[in-house]
Amino acid sequence: MKWGFVAPLVWVAVFLSYATAVQGEQASKNTVNNNIPRTAWGVPDMQGNWDFRTITPFERPPYFKDRDSLNEVEARGFERAVLEGRAKREELDVSSQTDLDAGYNTFFMDQGDRVNGTMRTSLIIKPINGRLPPRTDPARKRHQQFLTTLSQPPVGPEDRTIFERCLMARNSGPPITPGGYNNMLQIVQTPDHVVLQTEMINEHRIIPTGAVEGLPAHMRLWKGDSRGAFEDDTFVVTTSNFTADTAYRGTGPDMKLTERFTLLTSQRLLYEYTVEDMWAYFAPWSVVFEMTRTDADLFEYACHEGNYAMPAMLKAARRQEREGIIDNTWLPSWYRAQQQ
Repeated sequence: MKWGFVAPLVWVAVFLSYATAVQGEQASKNTVNNNIPRTAWGVPDMQGNWDFRTITPFERPPYFKDRDSLNEVEARGFERAVLEGRAKREELDVSSQTDLDAGYNTFFMDQGDRVNGTMRTSLIIKPINGRLPPRTDPARKRHQQFLTTLSQPPVGPEDRTIFERCLMARNSGPPITPGGYNNMLQIVQTPDHVVLQTEMINEHRIIPTGAVEGLPAHMRLWKGDSRGAFEDDTFVVTTSNFTADTAYRGTGPDMKLTERFTLLTSQRLLYEYTVEDMWAYFAPWSVVFEMTRTDADLFEYACHEGNYAMPAMLKAARRQEREGIIDNTWLPSWYRAQQQ
């Protein structure tokens, strides 16, 4: 499925003026907020369901140049342009669609229709250009090997991505990142644990908040080993001990992830995370976005039960083997632009 962002070029001229609205960095400073709900044991009460859909792009598109934020008028114009782009896509002649691996219409997508409450031009806030820092040579080499494997018929399930195998999902976390659909988070708190569950792939983490020693370095987990603590009114989660296959946006197993949850009001939750991995990236990078409280429920996402793509791909690969067909065109279209 293509997670791409619709670029509303028609609004480029609108973004040439300077925007004065700069929001969303308050999570970097721990403060005590007397106007938020609290648990019986005194910490911010974040419990409930949170919606993190947004049309704000992950990285800042080139047409925003050095603009880090939008004002209200610009944001509404940007949203209109995105909706117009979706409408035009629906008018395409599906009978001529040859890009079948990304031939989904908007019925299957649920990215929302609003820019994020931070009013930023990208979810990435550090580096200040709103884009990922360059990858190191070892990380680039591994990524190229990954693309080469995806280009060939799979020998087994291990040759496909962890998303296709329903092991993890791109927006389920850690860290949590808005994606194509299922952008919902449920939080449950006890005096010594915080539970985070995302609707995508029903992923969950049970994070201890007391003085619990972390796992030894040789014990590796798909979601890493998370430990949490409240710093004033911000819930800070540090996660390490990832597996080599987790590879969030190309990271290695020694990535250090720091997440920060700050309850701004009873209806707004600010989420910030920082990725530190000098094996993969030349510099740390950070993302910030707001979540909004919702009364909507989380539903089961039966990924494995509904994963008809995997047996279909393996069946097709075995047929090509029997027929002696050499095929290196298996790479999904949304990865092709990453080939060098």
